[in-house]
Amino acid sequence: MPLKLQVKRMRYGDCTVLEGRRARLIVDCGSDNQAADGSLTAQAFAYAAIASQVQDLMPTHILLSHLHVDHYRGFLCLGRDTPPLFRTAPPVGAAWLPWCVLGGRAVLAPPFARLYLTAPPRTLAHQMARGLLELLPVLEREAERCQPLQAGDVLSLDGQRLEVLWPRVETALRTLPVWGGRDFLTADGALAQDFSALVAAGGEALAAEGRRLAGALERYLLLLHGGALAEAGRRAALAELEQARRRADGLRRELWGDGAEGLRPPYPGPLQALAAFARRQYRVLAEGVDACGIVLQWKDRVLLPGDAPPAVLEALAAEGRLFPRYRVLKLPCHGTGRGLSLALPQAERYILSNGGYRRRPVDRRVLETLASAGCAFLCTDAHTAPEEFCRYARAEGRCHPACQPVTGEQAVIPL
Repeated sequence: MPLKLQVKRMRYGDCTVLEGRRARLIVDCGSDNQAADGSLTAQAFAYAAIASQVQDLMPTHILLSHLHVDHYRGFLCLGRDTPPLFRTAPPVGAAWLPWCVLGGRAVLAPPFARLYLTAPPRTLAHQMARGLLELLPVLEREAERCQPLQAGDVLSLDGQRLEVLWPRVETALRTLPVWGGRDFLTADGALAQDFSALVAAGGEALAAEGRRLAGALERYLLLLHGGALAEAGRRAALAELEQARRRADGLRRELWGDGAEGLRPPYPGPLQALAAFARRQYRVLAEGVDACGIVLQWKDRVLLPGDAPPAVLEALAAEGRLFPRYRVLKLPCHGTGRGLSLALPQAERYILSNGGYRRRPVDRRVLETLASAGCAFLCTDAHTAPEEFCRYARAEGRCHPACQPVTGEQAVIPL
């Protein structure tokens, strides 16, 4: 039986499901917005798209293309509706994450820790750092196994081989430019020095908690990459990480006040320096996470590139790893211009997921460059207000002729 693909309706964030007769794979589940009527929180709104599929008896696996919250927010609610007393097995078989170890180090751990400690409340920066620390215990509890993936790995779904084309962490972090033309390791190394300077100016508690949180996160991630033999140690490392997070939360309350009612801009002088640092750290880390994201391919049927930057797709295309045309292709970066690349293959159907994010509307050039005879753009929710969320609609006063809104909960595509 061939696979089918479900395109879930998300406002801003991705969620697709590859399903066979005996198993399914949910790739991403996130949204940075509430339901259109405000009736659900962001997490509940995202989780609602997959709730029935993690509560039935079919084996279900999940894959996080990369560690941005708008790609996994719904996964934070896994297990919410099933009391542990009544579970006979974990609701998720395998949880696959991007590989993030290079040279024996979990290189994303220190920047995540620095961002968690310095980012002001209610910012995208703090959401990103907090989201990861909330996600890891959920995956450990709700998945039978957790496994990072890198280029060359193959996933089996109902006998079909799904190829992992990326990440190559060495290339992603040492070669690809992330900010100011520098690679991630160079840019983040400069930020580590800046953080040390902030600490030297009077933040000894910040230094201590930074070391503690970064060390605990790195130990856990290294064990996560160690496979099944490291599972026992991983549980202890996770408990250590949660303890380090509680201590970091205490320091954050001292600095910023309560997360919901704490300080708002303009911040007092010393906190302005922390906020400015967090903005730079967020930019570098966000682009590094994109560069390390999973690019998943099933024959010439489906290409799911996460939010891979153009340089990743260009490298894969130059090596002949991409097909010239796919049945379904998810557009990176929600159809915004920063994801557009001449290396992006053609497709019969493009998944376009950018409703509810006014600062980065769908780019007109993306639609005009990729449109071809008979293609369709499956727009998951920008149609709630196309004049706000799509530059093409804003300029033309109508949607692109190839645009097909996903008006129900999902669109189902036989493959």
